[in-house]
Amino acid sequence: MQSFLELIAHYWLEGLVLVGVIVFFAIKKLSKFFGGEAIEVTAKQAIELIEQQEAILIDLAEKTVFEKGHIPGAVSMPGITFINGSARLEDVSKPIILLPMKGLFPMPVVQFIYSVGVTKLYLFKGNLNEWEKEVRDSH
Repeated sequence: MQSFLELIAHYWLEGLVLVGVIVFFAIKKLSKFFGGEAIEVTAKQAIELIEQQEAILIDLAEKTVFEKGHIPGAVSMPGITFINGSARLEDVSKPIILLPMKGLFPMPVVQFIYSVGVTKLYLFKGNLNEWEKEVRDSH
């Protein structure tokens, strides 16, 4: 048992990376189970989805983080609102683009979104700077 604890203490970073990879694949598997597959999108793809399909942009960041800076048009819905059940989606027929919470897309959020009938879920893989650059470059 002592050697196992020493192993964990010595390789904690590698263990953390492994857990991250497992969570990532679990989210992908879970999204398929609930009737859809979350697709990763770039800033350019997300902007096109908003313009062409009227996708809804949901920012999972905490209110204080959201207030410091966010993508214009994004709806603030902190990840905790999905976890505690207080989140409300107005129109589940439109595609949803999630902006990460601290770089993560928590599994309960993905599960909630699929459970209310959303069939098109996209995960924005980027940040505010990338979004702003794409907006500048497209004009």
